[in-house]
Amino acid sequence: MKTFITSIEIPIGYLTPKFPSLYWPISNKNYSLAFLYDIVDIWKFTLYWCLIFNGAFYGATGLLATITHRNQPRSIMILAIYITYGGVQGFVVGTVMGFLIGAVYNSGLFAMSTWIPICCAITQILYEVVKSYSTVGSIM
Repeated sequence: MKTFITSIEIPIGYLTPKFPSLYWPISNKNYSLAFLYDIVDIWKFTLYWCLIFNGAFYGATGLLATITHRNQPRSIMILAIYITYGGVQGFVVGTVMGFLIGAVYNSGLFAMSTWIPICCAITQILYEVVKSYSTVGSIM
């Protein structure tokens, strides 16, 4: 029984799993395991998840700020600024984090589960939430 899967043992006929390809890793016979071997695939999965979570987080906060300031002229610009900032930040963080974790996994010759990019994106957005509290506290 194998305890880990290495990238040296790439299966013959391997195809990159479709996004998101999340599976329940504990005794699931209905879905085959999905692993990422190529650093470009790892980058794409991480980038997509970072864009999704940053877009949702900054879109929701931008919508809340727009609703709060709806009586002011050009309040819709707040939403546009938040979504633009979330997209740019998601792209930059997704790119850096994707290539970083891809390099770490490839240097250790490990295959990456498709759950790792989503966990990294969730960790990044939770860091943004925690970081925002100190900023709001210092402004008030």
